[in-house]
Amino acid sequence: MSDVAEKPEINIQIDDRVEVTKGEYKGEKATVINVYNNTIAVNFDAITQQDGSNLRTVVKHDSYKKITG
Repeated sequence: MSDVAEKPEINIQIDDRVEVTKGEYKGEKATVINVYNNTIAVNFDAITQQDGSNLRTVVKHDSYKKITG
């Protein structure tokens, strides 16, 4: 037997659309720009920085849901 628990398969890809379900950005929609072991990097639709560019951040896998559209 293995002592290492299997991680659930990550069913998310670059350019998929997600909605954040937990934390500071709950309810915000974003586009996935990179996928990591424990997180995804996203580019938010409606949150902009002072220079006018869209905010990018990382979101844990248990803190978003995949959406269509």
